[in-house]
Amino acid sequence: MNIRRDQLGFWCLKQVFHQSWLTRYRWVHDRLMRGFRHYADRDLADAQELYGFLLLHRGSDIGHRASGARYLSRVASVDRPKAAWQMHQCYRDGNVPGFAADASRAEHYLRLAAEGGHPLALDHLTETATLAPRAE
Repeated sequence: MNIRRDQLGFWCLKQVFHQSWLTRYRWVHDRLMRGFRHYADRDLADAQELYGFLLLHRGSDIGHRASGARYLSRVASVDRPKAAWQMHQCYRDGNVPGFAADASRAEHYLRLAAEGGHPLALDHLTETATLAPRAE
């Protein structure tokens, strides 16, 4: 696997992806999604994160959403707080197949997202800290 070539190819796909006038064509959209999947399957973390977000939030059915959550779970870490936040939501709500509601996993990903500086995770932690009764 040539990492530099993969990163360059993914960068090119992202540039096309951000051209709204071009992505309104179905064939361009389909080609982009195949390209994102290709790089995500080659373990390029940026591609796994972007493709995971696209599938989780814009997937055409519940199977695509579950696949998106699986891609995000591969890269969720302190270095990728947005992916960790999404995993927190998946485990908190339990509405994605394969990601049943699990409070301990949701808390784990919430902590990862907060450590990475995700603003919603930080707000959530400070909110729960102020609501929790103090032991005196």
